[in-house]
Amino acid sequence: MSKTNKSQTPPIIKDNITKENSKSKPKGHEIIKYIAKNLPKKPGVYQMENEKGEILYIGKAKNLANRVINYSSLNNLTRRLQKMVSLTKQMNFFVTNTEVEALLLECNLIKRHKPRFNIILRDDKSFPYILINNEYEFPRIQKYRGVKKYKGSYYGPFVSPSVADYTLISLQKIFLLRSCSDSIFNNRQRPCLLYDIKRCSAPCVSYISQDLYLDTLKDAKKFLSGNTKKIESKLNKLMSKASKNQMFEEAARLRDRIKSINQIQKYQSVYIKDMRNIDIFAIKILNKKSCIHGMFFRNGSNYGNKSFFPSHDENAQEEEILESFLFQFYAEKDVPPKILVNLDQRNFYNVQSILSIKNNKKIKIQNPKTGEKYKHIKLAEKNAYENIKIKKANLENHLNALNKLKNFLLLESTPSRIEVFDNSHTFGKDSVGVMIVVDKDGLSPKNYRKYNIRYDIQNKKNKSKIDDYYMMKEVITRRFKKTNFDENIILPNIMIIDGGRGQYNIVNKILKDKKLKSISLMSISKGKNRNSGREVIYTKNKNVVLKPNDSLLYFIQRIRDEAHRFAITAHRSRRNKSSIESVFKDLHGIGPKKKKALLSHFGSLNNIKKASLEELKEVKELSDKIINEIYSFFNSQ
Repeated sequence: MSKTNKSQTPPIIKDNITKENSKSKPKGHEIIKYIAKNLPKKPGVYQMENEKGEILYIGKAKNLANRVINYSSLNNLTRRLQKMVSLTKQMNFFVTNTEVEALLLECNLIKRHKPRFNIILRDDKSFPYILINNEYEFPRIQKYRGVKKYKGSYYGPFVSPSVADYTLISLQKIFLLRSCSDSIFNNRQRPCLLYDIKRCSAPCVSYISQDLYLDTLKDAKKFLSGNTKKIESKLNKLMSKASKNQMFEEAARLRDRIKSINQIQKYQSVYIKDMRNIDIFAIKILNKKSCIHGMFFRNGSNYGNKSFFPSHDENAQEEEILESFLFQFYAEKDVPPKILVNLDQRNFYNVQSILSIKNNKKIKIQNPKTGEKYKHIKLAEKNAYENIKIKKANLENHLNALNKLKNFLLLESTPSRIEVFDNSHTFGKDSVGVMIVVDKDGLSPKNYRKYNIRYDIQNKKNKSKIDDYYMMKEVITRRFKKTNFDENIILPNIMIIDGGRGQYNIVNKILKDKKLKSISLMSISKGKNRNSGREVIYTKNKNVVLKPNDSLLYFIQRIRDEAHRFAITAHRSRRNKSSIESVFKDLHGIGPKKKKALLSHFGSLNNIKKASLEELKEVKELSDKIINEIYSFFNSQ
């Protein structure tokens, strides 16, 4: 993939830009028209930028020259694009080998830069699959995300993780397949709890032969491919046979497995005539905000529904929002043979063509007018409309809460960024500080941060580690460490500290030392007997106790509790890691690679402790000397 140099304006235009009279400056469409003359007629990506070099829009093209010249005809553009063109002062280009490469590059650049005039799919996380991993002697069934790098059969994607979890549990109940990792599987000496609750056949301890296990696995694959009737019929025959032979416990187990099949059919199976693999999307706009509701079917089963709320300019049209959404959504995802939409299918011929090339199969985008497919489109439309109403109501409530907080703290404008801080530790061990962020749209998890407390300021190493004041001081100091060097650092309008007047004073001193006068500070602590609803709020000049039914108190409690949740989660993660580290730190010669090899082979620290010398020798990365040291360390007492 090659990149061209940033396009230059012609000498006459360049001279005009330097003149003081703003009327003499070239207009956006004139700049674009000139630039387009010098562009190659090749596929690629273009960026429109304003006079400050900020990216306004990122687009792709099969033919850069032909695509870009279209922006110079203002009468043929929507209001949104006309505004974008008027702000354009320069452009940047990336030439690619194919249109599909251009699509992938465009999606990556949009995610990275989030241009003002692009439609941006904010919730684009990968969806889980159910993987039957064939790399094992007894293949494993598991939920899996990410690149398909393992040999095996992938079923999905499941848009809803809860649907994937439900399906996985049902499959375990029906087919009794193993779900544990290979290291745990190879080191079992007796069946685990899953065998006792009838969700595994315990191949780890040879309770089932490999031939019978593989036969069951074939049935599971047929089931996931939609052949549920055949599997149900087979189990019914086995149940009748067991009953006739008075093997009543076996018959009861088969009955429970048939019941699980019926439950999953009732929960997931949806019949759409002539269709087994299909995605359905419907878009609705309300008050310049949009919702796209997706319904996803594979092998005749519902793999989940999900509503998406793309970010876009207020003048964006339904067709361009949905078109951009489809490109971004399927950039790194598998595409079914048919996609149903609630808009005229003629608007999506370009999407259809590029997705067909990308996936090496024919993709059809349709807008049905009658029948079952039409009913599902109308259902998706209804869900899109109801979800955008709920989203709008939640956003209004959130903005009302921000305005109340603005009035409470006597701010001049509505806060656009709030940072909330909290700490968590166990008697001073594995201490962690966290920061969560609230913006105008609500909680912003992508901006959450955690800080492992180092005790490395003011010679704290030799002092007590059970010191909440110190922990907060270290976290805030590290949060604003770069403010003296970087003027472009993002600062909050409001900081909320979990704690009382003592924590408030410590943080306030740091803000004064850093000359961060623009940040409004407050702290919140529980009231008498730590009763929720009796919190005391500390500001610069007063301590306030809000009424228990005050909506502002509820808002502050909610974001404080989110910070507390995140702090506990981060602390538990560090504590679990350090419990393993504490054992290995006394073993000389065990570095990260050897430790990883041991844990990968044995599955847990407990299995390593119980391992014999012969079992330890199976770890190829370890020398005989280290093996003897490990064995002696755990068996010396």
